[in-house]
Order: sequence, then C-alpha cells, then structure tokens
Amino acid sequence: MKIQDACLPCITAQTVSCAALIPEADRPAFYRSVFHTLAQLDFNQPAPAAIGAVYRLVKQTLRTEDPYASLRQRVNENLLAEVPALSLRISQASDPFAEALRLAILANGFDFNPIHHPDFNRMLNEFKTALDVPFDLETTALKQALSEARTVLVLGDNFGEVVIDALLLEQIHQLNPDLNLVYAVRGQPVVNNVIAEDARQAGIHRWARILSNGDDALGTLLPRTSPEFQAIYHQADLLLCKGQANYECLIDQPEKSRYFLLKIKCSVLALRTGLSIGTLACLAAPAGL
Repeated sequence: MKIQDACLPCITAQTVSCAALIPEADRPAFYRSVFHTLAQLDFNQPAPAAIGAVYRLVKQTLRTEDPYASLRQRVNENLLAEVPALSLRISQASDPFAEALRLAILANGFDFNPIHHPDFNRMLNEFKTALDVPFDLETTALKQALSEARTVLVLGDNFGEVVIDALLLEQIHQLNPDLNLVYAVRGQPVVNNVIAEDARQAGIHRWARILSNGDDALGTLLPRTSPEFQAIYHQADLLLCKGQANYECLIDQPEKSRYFLLKIKCSVLALRTGLSIGTLACLAAPAGL
C-alpha cells in the first residue's frame, strides 16, 4: 500500500509520540531531522517505511540501540505467566487450532507503539475480557493449506504478542509435524516490533526456526530485507502475516498465498479492508484463497 493522505497526520502524531522518549532539550533538533527526512519521503512506499525512519532518528538522538529493551523483556515475562492458562484453554477447545488462531489475532492488541498511549494492564484486561467474546473465524481453508504446505513463513509483529504466537505455532506443528516452519523477526529494534531476543524468550524456537529479516523497518519491506530472508520468502508455500504494518507492506504483493492476522487500527486499513476499526480479522490474499 502506498502512503495515503490520511497517513500523514498519523506519521506526524507518531513523531510527536516518539519525541516523548527524548529529553526536552534535544527535541528541536530531533524534529528538524525528522521533518527534513520526511520532506524526502517516497510516497510510493508504505507508511511503515516512514515510521521506521523516524524511529531510527530516535535511536540516534538517544544514542541507544533499543529504547524499549527493558519494557519488551518485562511485557514478555508478564505474558509468559499467562501461558499455562491459555494452553489449557486451547487444549480444551473443540478446535484447538481455531482457538490458538483466535488468541494470536487477539494478541495483536498488545501494541506498545507510543501513538496508542500504551498501558499493559489495560491491554491485558481487554485481552482477557475478549477471550469469551466470539468472532467469526473460518479456518477450514487455512488448516488445509497448512496441512499441505512444505514451508510456511510467519511474519511476526510485536513483542508481547510473540508469546501468544508461540501457542499458534505449536498447533501448526501438530497439524503438520514435517513442516518447515520459519518465524521472521526484525533485524534491529524498531519501536515495539519483535526481534530475535523476544522470539527466543517466547519459546518460538521450540516450534519454528527464528529468522531475522535483516532490516529495521516496521513491517516487511521486501527490497530491503536480507538475501537469506528473501530466499525463504520465495520458497514458502504460504505466509502468515501478523499485524497492520505487514498488511500495508505486503497486501499488494501478488505472487504469494498469504493470510493476514490483525486488528484493524486505523481508518486507512478500515477503508481498504471494508472492516470497522477494532475488528479482529483473518484475511486471505488473494481473496477466496
């Protein structure tokens, strides 16, 4: 998806939100750097490319590789404490795969991008409240595709969320034990996006190979990813893409069968998908897959 007009106030708002991480005295120089960068924006790129550029300047200003390092570890630990109860819930469900898929989509609500004014306790309460709220989820075609696939590439989204993703990967492994299952993470820290340390902490390696995409953008900007990632991308029979940024980056890539697992979080995505903001979705592409 190209950057839309409605993306511009969001990019600006995210810039201001990110600036909260920076000492007040350093913010004017940060804003000048950001707006100089944004003035050269390629409007044929997805919006996540712009946010990644902003966050790169945050890291340069703070002289730190990961301003979220302590938060990501703490959130992952807190969600790992929820795993026994969630695992039991999945095992007792009439369709454990469908339940794990539902939980993984619900977990896309664990989003610590500062524009969302994140509060972990609020997110956790919303997640638990939503556990017993049914939403339509057609899994037959996806289960069939996973059962027949030789290589499946899962594109992770955020820390915290990755802990719940591990429960879905376990169910995928049970569906197809011989599957070459690969879980892709960002090559460097970028806002709250998942990195290799998160995936290892979540136990992803028990069910899938953890693969860096070699890039520091939100989502998956294919031309910027590593040769190793691109080889797996092209080898994969099926992609499972978590989150909105991966949708924005990959929905217009026509050559791969893919499912997008996400919560609709903005008006641009609502318009593109025809779904209301807040909707939890499992979207096949191409449609009718």
